[in-house]
Amino acid sequence: MPRILKLLLLTLAAACAIGAIVAGIGWLAQWQSATQFSNGFFFAGSAVIVLGVLSVMGGYKMRADFGVLYSQSAGDMNALKRSQRRIADTLQAYSASVLLFLVGAILIGFAILIPNL
Repeated sequence: MPRILKLLLLTLAAACAIGAIVAGIGWLAQWQSATQFSNGFFFAGSAVIVLGVLSVMGGYKMRADFGVLYSQSAGDMNALKRSQRRIADTLQAYSASVLLFLVGAILIGFAILIPNL
């Protein structure tokens, strides 16, 4: 399966799951208006985007920490393997950020569309 298709399917699945959770919370809280559901979706989308930003910031903090860099250099890996590991860690953080941004954007899109239905 192509990587972009896998990303889109995972994004849609996560957005639907979070949307179902928001709808369940709205049902339990007995929300009556579309504005309440719209606010819930907007809040959930914003929270997911913030988690994506925090993922990148946490990865940067880890990469910039001297203790982590020193501990990686003290091991058995050569410079090439250490560089490959750092690249893999960086890509993982940015991949999570992109995924969470797309999920958040879909949820905010739901929040915009709900009052118009």
